[in-house]
Amino acid sequence: MKKLKVYLLVSLIILIATGSQLSAQDNLPGNFCVTNEEYRLYSLINEFRTQNELPLLSISASLSYVAKVHVRDLYNNKPDTSYCNLNSWSDKGSWTPCCHSKLTPMPECILNKPGELTNYKGEGHELCYWENQEAKSDTVFQFWISIEQAQNLFLNKDKWSDFKWKSIGVGIFKCYASVWIGEDTDTAPEPAICKYDDQDSNLVIPGFPEKNDIVTCPYDRYWLIFGSYVTLDDAKEEMNKFRKEGFNEAKVLVKDGTFRVSLSDHPTMGEARSAQKRLPEKYQEAWILKH
Repeated sequence: MKKLKVYLLVSLIILIATGSQLSAQDNLPGNFCVTNEEYRLYSLINEFRTQNELPLLSISASLSYVAKVHVRDLYNNKPDTSYCNLNSWSDKGSWTPCCHSKLTPMPECILNKPGELTNYKGEGHELCYWENQEAKSDTVFQFWISIEQAQNLFLNKDKWSDFKWKSIGVGIFKCYASVWIGEDTDTAPEPAICKYDDQDSNLVIPGFPEKNDIVTCPYDRYWLIFGSYVTLDDAKEEMNKFRKEGFNEAKVLVKDGTFRVSLSDHPTMGEARSAQKRLPEKYQEAWILKH
């Protein structure tokens, strides 16, 4: 059975106009599109609603953008590390950061995410997903419909019975998935489907770091590891030291609750061993990890 580590939280986001609220973007990025996997997830949710005699939802470019930004923030910056759950946001972008959890709920921090990132003015409701391999739409959907809370959200049951969904946004990136649902119709045109696989990887997000330093999903590559750490901050500090010493592709691998620092990564074991032999003497104790 596939090992899953999934955090699920449905968050009611109520827009509140405050003096500190970040201004919304005037327009979505020019290269914005949804992938085939994302559109598949949107279609599966709509089919589920149709089977239960509920109206179809329009795919929202604005809510999809929020979802895409969030899954990239989760992948690159790991705001859910420690006791913060997947609805948390880092302090690495042009949004209000927050550490959201059952023990220390901070709904006020995520209240304005659609309004902060887009011109969507309605409320937002999010489902998040993570697993230890590449997230696929069918797997995500099957997991969600196996959970009563998620079913209730999709089908307007229980505490969602008074809501009338109109728009939905989807985002899938690496091992993360996010869906946002709202009652308002999006004024932005429906998003196009990406024409090629790598198009979505080039999504431009203002204020977002371009280089990915943290690896949380398996890539089926061979990594030269030189150091294992208890905290992410310690691992990132060592990674930066290695980069100053010439290992420009050094990264932090997050696996099994441990933060390992890689000097380089390679597609085959043979190439990894060759690179290992060429390491300076002080790095000869580096070992190879497939991940």
